Amino acid sequence: MGEAAMKIFTTGNPFAPGIPTQAALKVRAAEWEASEAIDMVLIGYSALWPQNMVTASMIAAVTERLGLIVAHRPGVMHPAHAARAFGSLDFLSGGNRLALNIVSGSSDKDIAREGDYTPKPERYARATDYVEFMKKAWTGNAPFDWDTAYAKAEGVRVLMKPMSGHVPIYMGGESDEAVDFGAKHADTYMLWGEPIAGTAERIERVRRIAKDKYGRELEFSLSLRLFLGDTDEAAWAEARRVEQTIVDAQGSNRFLRSAVTDASVGRERQLATTQQDTHDDGVFWTGLVKLLGGFANSAALVGTPDRVFKALRCYRDLGISAFLLTTGEDGFWDPSIEAFATRVKREL
Repeated sequence: MGEAAMKIFTTGNPFAPGIPTQAALKVRAAEWEASEAIDMVLIGYSALWPQNMVTASMIAAVTERLGLIVAHRPGVMHPAHAARAFGSLDFLSGGNRLALNIVSGSSDKDIAREGDYTPKPERYARATDYVEFMKKAWTGNAPFDWDTAYAKAEGVRVLMKPMSGHVPIYMGGESDEAVDFGAKHADTYMLWGEPIAGTAERIERVRRIAKDKYGRELEFSLSLRLFLGDTDEAAWAEARRVEQTIVDAQGSNRFLRSAVTDASVGRERQLATTQQDTHDDGVFWTGLVKLLGGFANSAALVGTPDRVFKALRCYRDLGISAFLLTTGEDGFWDPSIEAFATRVKREL
């Protein structure tokens, strides 16, 4: 498999702060659509947020080329319903704009908000069943029955299918169950930011299982928060400003963070990197990982554009074909990194 073209993903609140409005969503969607750097935007999932399938549908309706990675949690709906919904969304958005980020780990507290009490080790088995059900619905023409430990249905048939016959599957996770699921079904394996050595180790592990056990190859993305400056000192000043902003907000719900009770192999691996404040020649910074309890997308690169670009090139050489780039205290997209992200996309 040849080297894949570099892609840039991002994420962010599709609404203005406060009460969500259609007008705020249109403004944000237009910003993402106009970006020369952004290929796809991840629309995250939480039981507390606006329903992201509805949000994604609205964004697709007011844009033409922007790709959407819609996070989806198996268990919130029957896979027959999901196959129909996502097949329709792909088709009606013009095809090849939709991907699914299958979220199986999730915090016990958040899934309980939607009435799901499935133990974490069992969620990946359910996710495998769920994805296999959808794939069958998207590719077959004859009605089929399904009867497993996780879903039962009769006469399933999806008339409005994804235009290419498949919706790409994105996922991430560090547990053995997560790695096996990704090796079997992921088109893109999403990695949280880690130092270069740890990233190489994770890529090799997933690649080996995918090839040896399932005869597959897949792509990898890496999520990083960027703090750039004309000098290293300026970049670090911005990183420390963000750090202090988060410190000052402790005790409030201003910033999402992992709870102490969130047991996750990936979270523990993230937190292990915080034994050192910086790695990789002082560019990789763990300060926000520690402050936010190992919350996803809090690992950062800090420095001048050239130093950060050099670090990204090292990750590219390992096999990373997409970067999910954000910045600031919220870890969202900001136009301030547009020029740099465009450079990364074109030169890497």
